[in-house]
Amino acid sequence: MSATPAPQPAPTHAQLEAVLQAALYLLGARQDRMVTIEEWTDLARTVASCQERKTADYLTEHDLEDIAERYALDWDEATDGALPTVDED
Repeated sequence: MSATPAPQPAPTHAQLEAVLQAALYLLGARQDRMVTIEEWTDLARTVASCQERKTADYLTEHDLEDIAERYALDWDEATDGALPTVDED
């Protein structure tokens, strides 16, 4: 027996526009044979927003480590989720 997921509220027009824009970026990146961490994070963030989840839920542990260690992305733990702790050696 599987649990039925709770119904989700309908996404807002702004959320749908953000998903469309992120999808367009992803398609363009694929055509150029590359996807940046910024584009991948934007896609994860907009999908998470529509699903009422955290951005981190849609990224791999490797992506999260890269964001924490190497990239200066605008990251809000309240909406995006926690990043792994970076050890400063």
